[in-house]
Amino acid sequence: MPTIQERIGKRIRNLREGRGWKQESLSEKSGLHPTYIGGIERGERNATIESYLKIANAFGIPVDELFKLDVHDLEKKFNAPSYDILDAILAGFRAQVDVKGKLAELYLARELDRFKAEGLIQDYFWSDKDGEPDFKIKYHGHEYIIECKNLRSGEEGKYKKDPAYKVEVQKTRNSKDGSPTRSYPVDHFDILAVCMFNQTGKWDFIYSSARNLERASDEKFLKTFQPVPLMPSFPWATDFSKIIKDVAGEVKFEPKH
Repeated sequence: MPTIQERIGKRIRNLREGRGWKQESLSEKSGLHPTYIGGIERGERNATIESYLKIANAFGIPVDELFKLDVHDLEKKFNAPSYDILDAILAGFRAQVDVKGKLAELYLARELDRFKAEGLIQDYFWSDKDGEPDFKIKYHGHEYIIECKNLRSGEEGKYKKDPAYKVEVQKTRNSKDGSPTRSYPVDHFDILAVCMFNQTGKWDFIYSSARNLERASDEKFLKTFQPVPLMPSFPWATDFSKIIKDVAGEVKFEPKH
């Protein structure tokens, strides 16, 4: 088994080669001798913290990135440390929107894992393909579709008159047949899962059945913007079991009078 020094050395070599640098380039940027750097990369030298700090500064990353010996698959795929990947995301508004969308799906998948472990649902499938729903779940032998959306952020994500947040409910792209509509037909999915992060800073969810959402002027379609109450009330619930039972026709979820 490689020693800790050898594993750290390999990490430094990978970071250097990922930038297309020779050892001389790292030497020049860090102020350390090339021979010394070669010894560190081979795991032959037990470098000082000061030396590691100089190397990290040369890469423009925190020193603890050098000691991440179990790197994420995305770091391997991009041949870049997580700190650089995060800096790239921070520099791009569109990238942040995309990441928040995928994070919402990830946290919803973990909720579905919990529901499965508790026996509420039998199974689920998470898709990342265009034209396919975000999630399909199996409940009592039947399949139901869930779409996952984030609340709109900032003041644009709030209704000025009513105390409610705003969620945009439309397809990311136009339909494959070339028709311009991005609106969802009422029967396109069964459950809408809305992540609250953009307004609350928390990765939690509120749910509604599609049939209880507001309709567009053409009753076949859902309104593009749906109000989400600050405090859960019909047609929204934080209790997923309440919504899935309503969708399955077991218990009707109705407004309180």
